[in-house]
Amino acid sequence: MRILHASDWHLGKTLEGRSRIPEQADYLDEVVRLAADVDLVLIAGDVFDVYNPPIDAEELYFETLARLGDGGRRPVVVIAGNHDSPDRIAAATPLAAAHGVYILGRVGQAPKAGGGVSYAAPGVLGVGTPCGQEARIAALPYPSEARLSLLLTETVRERSLQHAYSEKVKAVLTGLAEHFDPGAVNLMTSHLQVRACLASESERALVGGAYQVETDVFPASAQYVALGHLHRAQDVPGAPTAVRYCGAPLAFRFSEAGEERTHTLVEVEPGGAAVVHRIPIDAGRPLAVWQAESFQAVLAGVEAGLHADAFVDLQLQVDRALTHAELATLRKLPRDFVRIRAVLPEAALGPVDRQDRLELAPAELFKAFHRDATGTEPDDALVDLFVQLASDVVAEARS
Repeated sequence: MRILHASDWHLGKTLEGRSRIPEQADYLDEVVRLAADVDLVLIAGDVFDVYNPPIDAEELYFETLARLGDGGRRPVVVIAGNHDSPDRIAAATPLAAAHGVYILGRVGQAPKAGGGVSYAAPGVLGVGTPCGQEARIAALPYPSEARLSLLLTETVRERSLQHAYSEKVKAVLTGLAEHFDPGAVNLMTSHLQVRACLASESERALVGGAYQVETDVFPASAQYVALGHLHRAQDVPGAPTAVRYCGAPLAFRFSEAGEERTHTLVEVEPGGAAVVHRIPIDAGRPLAVWQAESFQAVLAGVEAGLHADAFVDLQLQVDRALTHAELATLRKLPRDFVRIRAVLPEAALGPVDRQDRLELAPAELFKAFHRDATGTEPDDALVDLFVQLASDVVAEARS
């Protein structure tokens, strides 16, 4: 059986106001092309970036599910992640099932038996696949404390909370695994944060460390566990079976620039070990951090074609704040500068670095902050506006 494992699409996510929908559509075209040669698709949560996604993100989601299901020929299983509304993501369940798409938004949910479903229990479904083998899938959508309907512990100590949460998740997964069938390919999918794995900056933290789980929560009887949440593609170290994060398909922060992005394809037979293949993702524009030594170096780099197709975080080394004319010139260049930051030498950062901040008047403090953050001097009107707003806040606090 060939399985395509995907997650963390974050449809509708933007980069400093720039839409990623065209890149996401290109990526999903790749997914559909790969799915033509697989027997099952598992989507492990965070389909959307927010609970109420924009209409173009929803349209892309529904269109992609229909293409992946191929009129019911290929089963597709989707679970909710922590960014997803469990009800919104599953709103099309009655129609989706006709396309062989099974959407599980809440913990303990399962489709009704019949149609393409050969086995159904809370959190577990069995489906036939084009290769003639049954896939038995134990699914645990993002299990927040509320979704588990569990008061984890009366203590507020994070370590105690983490242990209680991890043990509860382990008990739930162990119970789901009791429905596995030795004659089927037994799979598990969830949206969790494993403590031993490496996170990226763009994941939404699951309440500090309290909602992380240990590697021993996964039953050895699961032949492959498809996880979502962490955006860095990686295997879970020390797990008793094959457990993997497929990672996010696009880089969402500049700190993630250059990280490998791959499709995850799994081959497994009933009772056998899973073999994981990684296929590079071609879609998506690169994110580039450009550290330029001078204003002229930026002009020369653009002329030479540097970072022509990238979203760019420009960090420009200068010995003084950029003028508005220089900023205007940079913004007119044929580059997608998401950020333009002037990096000043320490001596040019102003008195905020040489004396106590409390000694600065509000206007001077704001000017120093603006120079540090943007490399430019603020307009007098902007300074006046800040001082007025600060005065209003102080007056309201005293009233």
